Amino acid sequence: MSGKMADVVVGKDKCGEQRLVSLPLSRIRVIMKSSPEVSSINQEALVLTAKATELFVQYLATYSYRHGSGKEKKVLTYSDLANTAEESETF
Repeated sequence: MSGKMADVVVGKDKCGEQRLVSLPLSRIRVIMKSSPEVSSINQEALVLTAKATELFVQYLATYSYRHGSGKEKKVLTYSDLANTAEESETF
């Protein structure tokens, strides 16, 4: 991986660049390593998993908000998320 990409991934924002991922990579690594099938994780797989997780959470929250009962109050509730996960085959 190039030095610039690594700097962005670990959050060393230069010239106002946004970080590639917001989730802490160390915690993602711990969760991935908790699986007995995983022996090692390369940096690219770690970053891609973190980014995919962020996109999934964003999609789940947006979908739940748009289809949930809290939309009238402009609030996303736990029950909105739970109902989405239970009722939608996608989740």
